[in-house]
Amino acid sequence: MKRKTRGGLDRKAWLALCPWRNPALTWFEEEERVILHIQRQQSWKTKIVNLFVPLPAERKIALDAIGTHVWRMLDGKNSVSVIARSVAKEYKLMEREAELSVQQFFRELARRGYVGFSEPEKSPDKAQNKPTKSKKTRK
Repeated sequence: MKRKTRGGLDRKAWLALCPWRNPALTWFEEEERVILHIQRQQSWKTKIVNLFVPLPAERKIALDAIGTHVWRMLDGKNSVSVIARSVAKEYKLMEREAELSVQQFFRELARRGYVGFSEPEKSPDKAQNKPTKSKKTRK
């Protein structure tokens, strides 16, 4: 029986997804850490709150060592599985433990709109050049 995650994907499909960074997000590295630079959206809600409490126009989020390691691998080509295996190897975690940790990290980043996911590209060579079974005729 296949268990589905909240997004409706089973584990195999989730691990095959390729995460990518939001191109509108600016980030930089400082002292071996990734810093995300977030511009505050100016909506009517923030304008009202800003009347009572001054809100900064921007904020910075510093990722920890594992978050930095994962962020550097977000290129739209590495799958969640590859990233989780890399985290497990680098930080001496069990593979399943790394998968769950990476899954939770991606869930939070996706909720905030910092990352997106795409399905892995299937190379046309593999899709078109499938070997076909030929029927042998007996004489």
